[in-house]
Amino acid sequence: MAKRFAITIARTLGSDGGEIARRVAQQLNIRFIDKELLSIASSESGISEALFNVMDEKLNRRIFRQSTAAYRGEVYAPGHEDFLSNKNLFEYQSKVLRDIYNQGEPFIVVGRAGSFILDEFPNVVKVNVVASEQYCVENIMDRNCISESEAKKLIAKTNKYRYDFFKYFTGKEWGNPLNYDLCLNSSTLGIENCVQLIVESVKAKGLL
Repeated sequence: MAKRFAITIARTLGSDGGEIARRVAQQLNIRFIDKELLSIASSESGISEALFNVMDEKLNRRIFRQSTAAYRGEVYAPGHEDFLSNKNLFEYQSKVLRDIYNQGEPFIVVGRAGSFILDEFPNVVKVNVVASEQYCVENIMDRNCISESEAKKLIAKTNKYRYDFFKYFTGKEWGNPLNYDLCLNSSTLGIENCVQLIVESVKAKGLL
């Protein structure tokens, strides 16, 4: 019987973390989770998926200057005054991810603070993918058909948002290597080597 396990992928913008995750999922024949998590959370909670998308991508930075929204691992039910709060949206998303793990199907999840949410569970391989500025800038220029200066601004803004989001909801440092089992530089290792190193890490933990 296949073991229950999960792989979490944190990544800087332009580092190809998402592509690496997809290839790992294909090679191991496991479930790939990204935006799908928001759809499931919307379905289970009855809250519009648009609200989850706003929380995921477009929260007003002013809320990050407020006190940290300490993660509780519980959700507010409909009718509660904070049912539609950003904190409860994060809690619902987190609940769904934990439920998926408990169902026993191996999976890999990109972002979603997965390294924190699943930290309490055994058999989780937590990965952080980064890359050089030049590598990321060239990737974003090609993907979005934008100038170098625009790419640099987008990368800085997105990475800062991800850092602040993670810190606000978890109280942890997004880029701290101690939060991960494996830290990879895709600009020096290349995508395929990163994939193989993740697969080998899963094997090293005795999960395959």
